[in-house]
Amino acid sequence: MSLKTAHKWAGFIGRLIWHWSEKQRRITLTNIRLCYPELSEEAQTNLAKSSLSETIKSMFELGVIWKKYANNVDDLIQNIHGIEVLENALAKQQGLLLAAPHFGNWEVLNLWLSRHQGFSFLYKPPSEPKIEQLLLKYRGQGGANQITADAKGVRKIFAVLKAKNILAILPDQQPKNGQGVYAPFMGQSAYTMTLFSKIASKTKVPVVFAVAERLPDGKGFDLHFKQADDGIYQDMEQSVLTMNQTIEQMVAINPSQYQWTYKRFSIQADGSKPYQKQK
Repeated sequence: MSLKTAHKWAGFIGRLIWHWSEKQRRITLTNIRLCYPELSEEAQTNLAKSSLSETIKSMFELGVIWKKYANNVDDLIQNIHGIEVLENALAKQQGLLLAAPHFGNWEVLNLWLSRHQGFSFLYKPPSEPKIEQLLLKYRGQGGANQITADAKGVRKIFAVLKAKNILAILPDQQPKNGQGVYAPFMGQSAYTMTLFSKIASKTKVPVVFAVAERLPDGKGFDLHFKQADDGIYQDMEQSVLTMNQTIEQMVAINPSQYQWTYKRFSIQADGSKPYQKQK
């Protein structure tokens, strides 16, 4: 199907899930209320509904993107904002650490970046081996090197950057206990990964943030690139704060396209459980 048709189906399914899935509705609304308290209740609900549909769109797009655009992803790209940021970083020939938050469609960004020789990204293997093999097959169509997020993978990370290639990481996944620190994100305390900051601090390579924004009516995607400021190389507290602040700036491009269905604030220092169903 076309992207436009995929989006129509996703919108329909998104409305069904909103109506029938109390859990998804609760998680999404909780995130929106925490992060956008200044919005009216009606505006919060509308943003949550839109966000859920956008998340479903990213799933429905997979078949279209992987099957029809693996070798011609440029046909999907309408505009590239901040391309000079990427070009300047690559021109330094020091390697590049790229942060790709859960926004829009990561698969489009992956295929577009795969044109760069040695492009690699870190991923968390799914629990089902068959699904992992499927992901490895289709995500690797452009030649991307996929590195598992484990001890063995960490060693490969530094090899990629030492070879002056691009390494991409999704920086806004909540880490396991003991693998992160608490830092502000969207006005909330969020348990945040330290791996990205540790890599940036140790290697001092250029750091760039990137997202693929979905355009309406199946018209494709816009790519956005933003350079991280020097705070990313400072002490851990400042580095993680800088990372979260830059992610916030990427989210602001189109808030509905951030993955608000994810329990980003489920680990709290005071033991509170913001997503718990109210009795």
